[in-house]
Amino acid sequence: MRKPPKLKTLLILPSSALFLLLVAILTGAAFFIYSSNVRDSSYRQMEATSEQVLRNYETYFASAVQVSDGIYARYSDLAPDDVASLPSYFDTIIELKPEIISVSIYSADGGKPLAKNTSSSFSINAAEQEWFLRAIADPYINVFSQGASSEAVPYSFVLSRFLVSDVDGGRDAVARIGFDFTQIVETISPVSLGEGGRFIIYDRDYETIYASNSHELEQALSYVKELVVGSTTIYFGGHNYYLYSMTISNTTWRVAILTNIDSITTAISTFAIAVSATAIVMVVIFVVFVVLVANRITRPIRLLQREMSRVEGLAYESYLATGNAGSREVADLSHSFENMMKRIRQLMDDVVKEKEEQRRSELKALQNQINPHFLYNTLDSIIALIDRGEGEKAQRMVVALSRFFRISISRGHNIIPLKDEIEHARNYLLIQKMRFGDSFDFRIEKMEGLDGLYVVKLILQPIIENSIAHGMKEGEPGSILIKAFKDEKFLYLAVQDNGYGMLKDKLEALDASMRSRESYQGVGLKNVYERLRVYYGEEADVVIESEPDVGTKVTLVIPLKGAVQNEGK
Repeated sequence: MRKPPKLKTLLILPSSALFLLLVAILTGAAFFIYSSNVRDSSYRQMEATSEQVLRNYETYFASAVQVSDGIYARYSDLAPDDVASLPSYFDTIIELKPEIISVSIYSADGGKPLAKNTSSSFSINAAEQEWFLRAIADPYINVFSQGASSEAVPYSFVLSRFLVSDVDGGRDAVARIGFDFTQIVETISPVSLGEGGRFIIYDRDYETIYASNSHELEQALSYVKELVVGSTTIYFGGHNYYLYSMTISNTTWRVAILTNIDSITTAISTFAIAVSATAIVMVVIFVVFVVLVANRITRPIRLLQREMSRVEGLAYESYLATGNAGSREVADLSHSFENMMKRIRQLMDDVVKEKEEQRRSELKALQNQINPHFLYNTLDSIIALIDRGEGEKAQRMVVALSRFFRISISRGHNIIPLKDEIEHARNYLLIQKMRFGDSFDFRIEKMEGLDGLYVVKLILQPIIENSIAHGMKEGEPGSILIKAFKDEKFLYLAVQDNGYGMLKDKLEALDASMRSRESYQGVGLKNVYERLRVYYGEEADVVIESEPDVGTKVTLVIPLKGAVQNEGK
């Protein structure tokens, strides 16, 4: 029969192979997602930017067309004798739109100058100019032509339009409107397009109207011609570009925007290198870690195997489940180790159950020691009130006693809501006040936010009973203050009176007696202390503060983590 592989081999090889596969899958997925997101996000952003630039130009040319429409409307209804009024109209147009350089009109039959704005000159030989001929050839559209550049106006264009006269005796004409194109073309900075990026405006014959970068312009235009309109990515001149080309509305011109995307390629390459390096480092660290762990695990197993027969009867707190699978070393250990641990586990469970039952029995035993004599005294008081004819007062005492014992019984629960414990104390004080008259007053103060807390029942009443029995001064009105509050770790229940108080020696003796395990002296302070310790553990405490002729204050300290739990949880 073939022996199983060594545990060290089982730990190193499969786990390393699985981790390597997982890292490879995660690395590939991360690179694919990152590169796709970067490209898609960058392309969407560049397309949105290009569309915005296109809209800016369309708005600009739409404004130019509006000027042309206004001149057309004015001229079509103008009598021949009123042509002299046009210069002032043209001056107004130029004043309202500073981008207009000149406005002039010429007769359609020969190009004779008819009118112009006052600050410009008529075009020489208008009938031979391209703008004039194209307007005659296409009388129903606005014709855009490249203007003459100068130092004052580096970029300009001409809008020409055929004007039809609708009045008798009128004659058709051609309008020529010169625009300064410099300001609008400079809205796109070549720097923002990256190295080699450029912005090109061209006509339908692919003649350049404007180019922000003339380097390798012909090669750039060759890609523009292949694309026609739309967007794509291209490579030339040693760089990658995102090319966007679209027709400008209301014109026959188009705009092409080339944005350098080398940074995207560089970012993706850098990310690929970083991810690969990280993956390699992770694999190396994991393999080293697995080797160290394997050595640490297999070395003590041999020692444990030789010693197992001698420790089978001992109590071990931990349990390492091995079964019959795994390495040769673990297989040899499994039977003896599992038998031992099953026995230990059973013993531990029995001890836990016994401790829990013991705790509950102690708590109930301490609980049952409280208040048998209080019932007798209260019933005697009720009988005395009835004998004296004070039936109404006796009735109130019976109601208070009923509420008192309803909470005392609490359907057999040892843990009750804090508000019920405070209500129980209130009923006890009402009964005692009816018994002893005006010998004392009481006040209860409860901090906000305590309604969700639970406490062991009947822990306040014994403290209050001591205050009434031992703290009240004869012939002087007494005062009892009950306070409930908390901080970040503890719940505090304090009972304070203004009675005789205690000397330091007596206070220390009382505290020592309360904490002593040697004897139990009945109900009262020690009872409360022991019940708190049984349920809440070592963190629970009873703190006694007293000063002669000033009074005594007893504070019950309950861990907040125990006070938030109801019984059985």
